[in-house]
Amino acid sequence: MVGNNILGRIKSVLDDLPNSERKIGEYILTYPEETIKMTTSQLGIAAESNSTAVIRLCNRIGVNGFTKLKVNLSAEIVSVDESGYAEIEAEETIGTIKNKLLTNAFKSMEETISLMNEFDIERVIELIESASMVYVYGVGNSRIIAENMVQKWSRVGKIVICPTDNHQLVSMLGAAPKNALFFGISNSGETKEIIELIKLAKKCSLKTVGLTQFGQNSLTNKADYTIQTVKTIETDSQFISSSLHAQLIAIDVLFYSFLSKNYVAGTERIKQSREEMNQYKKR
Repeated sequence: MVGNNILGRIKSVLDDLPNSERKIGEYILTYPEETIKMTTSQLGIAAESNSTAVIRLCNRIGVNGFTKLKVNLSAEIVSVDESGYAEIEAEETIGTIKNKLLTNAFKSMEETISLMNEFDIERVIELIESASMVYVYGVGNSRIIAENMVQKWSRVGKIVICPTDNHQLVSMLGAAPKNALFFGISNSGETKEIIELIKLAKKCSLKTVGLTQFGQNSLTNKADYTIQTVKTIETDSQFISSSLHAQLIAIDVLFYSFLSKNYVAGTERIKQSREEMNQYKKR
């Protein structure tokens, strides 16, 4: 597996970069093998940019210096997939569609795993552990992920609430118990409802967590901690599947890390929950 997914990080932020950094990013994506042999000055010249832009790009994608970037890049070159995400085309066979969807799902999940910062994961797990109650919210496709969180954490005895609408949540946040946590989900990081709820949660003294795509966006800037997924390029034929797979694997990493840390109590609660459900079905 790719250690730090340098190429994926660059692809995720490329469209949002200033021109000088974008040239550096495009050069690295096109010539990764040549990049690892260069100095910052050489890369700046080759990309028709400058060495300062190289350093700024490193900082922007969360890599501590160009040397570290080259080390991580050299480790992943052997696994570069030039094909990117596969589009579904007209008159595809079912077999081809299955293979393409599987490839896309694996790629988005693999790149997200590589992007996820272990320090942030540990901090978020600690916040969920200590939270008296977790409020989670997502709009549109992100609501699927929010409901998935409720289903998972409720089974291990954590109180997780996903209201049906944001107005209801506004009232809840205003009366939230001490040490409550708000978890906002927005793939773009710019969903207006989520940003406003983050602001309100912080005003009400709640800790806040965001799940969003890699790069700088409003959710990343406003939440106390963020869990970031790969920025997938979705076409008309891909719809929402790649971003959903990325978000789902991120939630799975959080949940199973939480469960592993609270293994005895968590597994016992899951067993108890299963037995209660079986008894309910028999009535």
